[in-house]
Amino acid sequence: SAALQSGIGQNADPNGQASKQQFFNQDIADLGYLPNSVVPQMSPFELKRGSVIPATLITGINSDLPGRITAQVSQNVYDSATGRRLLIPQGAKLFGRYDSEVTFGQNRVLVVWTDIIFPDGSTLQIGGMAGTDGAGYGGFHDQVDNHYLRTFGSAILVALIGAGTEMLLPADNSTSTTVDSASDAARRSFAETFSQISEQTVSKNLNVQPTLEIRPGYSFNVLVDQDIVFPNAYR
Repeated sequence: SAALQSGIGQNADPNGQASKQQFFNQDIADLGYLPNSVVPQMSPFELKRGSVIPATLITGINSDLPGRITAQVSQNVYDSATGRRLLIPQGAKLFGRYDSEVTFGQNRVLVVWTDIIFPDGSTLQIGGMAGTDGAGYGGFHDQVDNHYLRTFGSAILVALIGAGTEMLLPADNSTSTTVDSASDAARRSFAETFSQISEQTVSKNLNVQPTLEIRPGYSFNVLVDQDIVFPNAYR
């Protein structure tokens, strides 16, 4: 039938292989010369994109609140062309910030570095270059607190409050034609109000984001994503 054929057509490429092939070939669709030519370096004192700046974290990170962080360059960094001209000395300081917006299941902190402060007091603003771990993965990973005790404890407390509320409510005798006494009405009102307020308060703990902590001394790299031209070698 037409519906069956339509369904078969929709599932002809369930893994999206055609789009993957298109993505792989999109930059080489037109054979021939590349539109860009080689650009010579502007200065012998250049640090090219793709280089890394090894560093060690001085201040710790706790994702409960946003904040600023500092680090220290742990190795000398030399020019990309020859590897002999010192551009960033060991001991230079890094200044940056981290992202405190953490989603459920996330275990890495996004970090960017904005400034390099040299030992002689000069400063280089580097925009927002990303921090990676020693293996090159984006973000920092150290300790993760998913607040399981708090989350599941709140769930148990909500269940206990619900059960306690049912016990406080007066028995419903459908065969009786008498109305609730004053004490029964008061118990019912108190139980229902207490249950609603308690569940609203406790349920907030079920939406607590994980806490990611990066301790001082964490080793990482700053990934250079733009060519940096220095006025001269550092002395």
